[in-house]
Amino acid sequence: MKYLKGLYVVMAVMVFVNLTSEYIFIGEYSAIASSVIVLLFIFGTIFFVNARHYLSKK
Repeated sequence: MKYLKGLYVVMAVMVFVNLTSEYIFIGEYSAIASSVIVLLFIFGTIFFVNARHYLSKK
């Protein structure tokens, strides 16, 4: 279950970074935000693979 919670946290941070980039910085740092979102997506994918592997063993 901790993997699923971790996946949810990663996705929530992705939304927060996107909203921060668009509304607070008015798109000035959109390239940096896009890079962070891609890295968070990869991190979330790792959580998903771990959860799938862990849940398939049960």
